[in-house]
Amino acid sequence: MDRLLLSDRFHGAALAVFVVLLVRVLSSWFNKQKYPPGPRPWPIIGNAFDIPKEEAWVTYANWKHKYGDIVYMNVVGTPMVILNSYQDCVNLFEKRSEIYSDRHQLIVASTLMGWDNAITLCPYGDKWRKYRKICAQSMKREVVKQFQPVQEKGAVHYLKMLLDDPSNFKSNFRFAATRSIMWNMYGVEITDPKDIIVGTTEEAVKYALQAAMPGNFLVDFFPPLLHLPEWLPGMAFKKWARKGRKLTQDMLDLPYNVTVKDLEEGNPNTSFTAIALEKGKDVDIIKWCSGTVFSAAVDTSVATMQIFFLAMTLHQECQKRAQQEIDAVCGNGRLPSLEDRERLPYVEALMKEVLRWQPVVPMALPHRLMQDDVYNDLFLPAGSIVLGNSWAISRDPDLFENADSFIPERYLPQDGKVLPLDPLKFAFGYGRRICAGIHYAENMMFITMSRILAAFNIKPPLDESGNDILPEAKFESLLVREVVPFACSIKPRSQAAQALIHTSLA
Repeated sequence: MDRLLLSDRFHGAALAVFVVLLVRVLSSWFNKQKYPPGPRPWPIIGNAFDIPKEEAWVTYANWKHKYGDIVYMNVVGTPMVILNSYQDCVNLFEKRSEIYSDRHQLIVASTLMGWDNAITLCPYGDKWRKYRKICAQSMKREVVKQFQPVQEKGAVHYLKMLLDDPSNFKSNFRFAATRSIMWNMYGVEITDPKDIIVGTTEEAVKYALQAAMPGNFLVDFFPPLLHLPEWLPGMAFKKWARKGRKLTQDMLDLPYNVTVKDLEEGNPNTSFTAIALEKGKDVDIIKWCSGTVFSAAVDTSVATMQIFFLAMTLHQECQKRAQQEIDAVCGNGRLPSLEDRERLPYVEALMKEVLRWQPVVPMALPHRLMQDDVYNDLFLPAGSIVLGNSWAISRDPDLFENADSFIPERYLPQDGKVLPLDPLKFAFGYGRRICAGIHYAENMMFITMSRILAAFNIKPPLDESGNDILPEAKFESLLVREVVPFACSIKPRSQAAQALIHTSLA
């Protein structure tokens, strides 16, 4: 009897899958609208095999030369639109934001792991507006200045780590960033890199990044697969997602519970979470706002700083010019601060070039088109996954001359020179879905980069003959793009710089 029920259930699910596929294919055949160009689809599965497994953003950028700025695909019935130009991203995500601000609901990340509750993946609507209001109020440019002392102190702690253990510059920065952001978001002091909160968050974010990567799971394009039995081949994502959901919940609960305990015991706590609780905000919304900002800030900050170290290792002349500017403004008696930002235009330009040269998030999180639209005489169907290709924008020769080269000077004003697009306009997403923590992230990057440059020389390691061993710019193909581990020499610029680090810690 059980076998019969199981068999009926399986055949019913298979029939449902076939019917849905047939309806989708027939509807696309009879729709004679003018779609954007794109690779030729296969029957039934459409362009499922055209989605690259590695560095999709590079492939999509190359398609621009064949198909144009807007590329269309149909993946098992789900329409997909890729925007390879900045102007198209502005025209759709910003000027038509009322219909382009929804999120495509990734089945694994959203339905199975619960990330549809995060501001990053939450559907466009009342809940998202509540999230956005809380985050926007707490992350405005003038408000995030309150976090500056913690960010500056965290940067000094990181300088001390570089003195003591320069070879582990990546893992040490992850801990330093976690420590600062955890304090700002929760008022929780982390002193041990092996703290359970740190480990849980890292693991939860790894799962989230895998789940949020478009193309990693077929069920994201064809939801009926969700109803097939778990024992079938290809259904292992269900068990994987259950573990990811548990990690996500732990990531939300662990630091939040510490904040609540602090408040109950009357301990002073001026963190984002504590202030939101005192204002009587919804607990689940607070958990998700705090958890999302914290997890996103740590991971993207770590990836950005690795690109900074890579760029400085490869481009000594840029490093020296930035150091000369810092020395002229700050001397050797203090470290740069956020107040020096306007007087350090080259350091600012260097930071922007780090963001553009190797984008940390090369493909923005997918938007979802809420209704049929016509743009430049092209039909874009409702329900389309719409992707802004930040990598393609960063390599657009009309925006950036010699785009593959690291040239901070491109952002410095000169007589008669037209300045290129500011990378801050595409590095943090688009339209109403732009990262709420952009100003916090800007400040953290500037403070950390400028202080490292003030105190250290970053150079390639040497071989046995004394020649530079230049690292290759290789990256792991993830939603947040990380540099493949590389070696570099990090040494204090002088005894005075070394002493300054110690005195700044006091």
